[in-house]
Amino acid sequence: MTERMHSLARHVAHAAAAALLAACGSDSTSPIDTQTDAALAAQTFSQLADSVARSGGDADVGAAYSGIAGILRMGGRVTPIVLTIDGTPTTFIAAAMSIETTVNDCPAGAQCFAPPMTYSVRSLIAWEKGNPKRLVQLSSTSNDEQIGAILDPLPLAIYARTASLIYMDGGGGTYIGTSGTQKFEVTKSNVPCPAPADSDKVGYLRPNGTCTLADHSVTFSGRAEPSPILLASNSANGTHTIAMSAQTVAGTRQTFTIANLPCDTGCTKPVDSLPNPPVVVRPSNELPAKLAVSIDSVVNLTFTVVNPGKDPIKVEHASGQKYDFVVIDSLTGREAWRWSAARTFTAALVVETVPAGGALTYVGQWKPERKGLYLAHAMLVSTSHRSEAYTTIVVP
Repeated sequence: MTERMHSLARHVAHAAAAALLAACGSDSTSPIDTQTDAALAAQTFSQLADSVARSGGDADVGAAYSGIAGILRMGGRVTPIVLTIDGTPTTFIAAAMSIETTVNDCPAGAQCFAPPMTYSVRSLIAWEKGNPKRLVQLSSTSNDEQIGAILDPLPLAIYARTASLIYMDGGGGTYIGTSGTQKFEVTKSNVPCPAPADSDKVGYLRPNGTCTLADHSVTFSGRAEPSPILLASNSANGTHTIAMSAQTVAGTRQTFTIANLPCDTGCTKPVDSLPNPPVVVRPSNELPAKLAVSIDSVVNLTFTVVNPGKDPIKVEHASGQKYDFVVIDSLTGREAWRWSAARTFTAALVVETVPAGGALTYVGQWKPERKGLYLAHAMLVSTSHRSEAYTTIVVP
């Protein structure tokens, strides 16, 4: 099994807490096609994401707000649905998306044994009409996956086809689906997605991609338990049952092709471009992080890895390399710079102890060769924990 599949499984198997606010739609059970409600909700989520960024808040929460806003702008439609939580039917507003990404690692003109591979991610995101801080997200890659959670870090090294169910109760509690069934079907169309006003700014995230409107038929029933994920606070207590009868949710179908990118020995770089569900939670051995950038004569990158837990943790590194920075050119989609490329590292085990509430800080400097828009990716290089962060760089 390839590392790409492992990494995709890690991203798809988990989702994260964020208190969400959104505009409410009508009481109809059909999609709202006027785009008004979707546009208002997208604007609300964008403002929340901007507020988090300006206040220096949790990057995962900000990314969740931004991701949901992106879905709403992309499809321009939301759908009222009914979810049954602990036996009580409740009206939610929902949007859905399916993403199919084909990755071809084989460089042009080379003889490769691995054929192109296509990865599918389907996500339903829904917030309660009368209490929008209540949020449910279901993500899967197929109809035959059972709902479950990888609670122990060790199995994360094994590819597991598991659908992810996340429930935020609106009062600070985050729950993860530990069992259940789901079915998530996509009905394609040839109708193009409405072009977001800022599509030129996010184009680097959608290489060779297409987007069409699609309807998603979703049904599921699952049991959710308090999340063991490392969260700053989690008031979850007890368990919940969450179910959705077969209902159709308006959304989008996006297809991408990632081809002929330069890759290292394991050819794992393209996975960095694989899309994720809009709300992503870190697994229990993945630490939250932030990536800050400042520009003077060079680009200065600061990668901060945080231990939000109540106990110290030991971060283990297999060599002297503790972290790495990668910068992708948005114009070509190719790697413009990698911090570790011209460096050598000692082959000795290194252990760093991070106190409760403490952080590790790593810095790097990059001298760009040309102006433009770039995507920076910082990552922890560790055998015990995972951590990564992204940001954009505009070189004037």
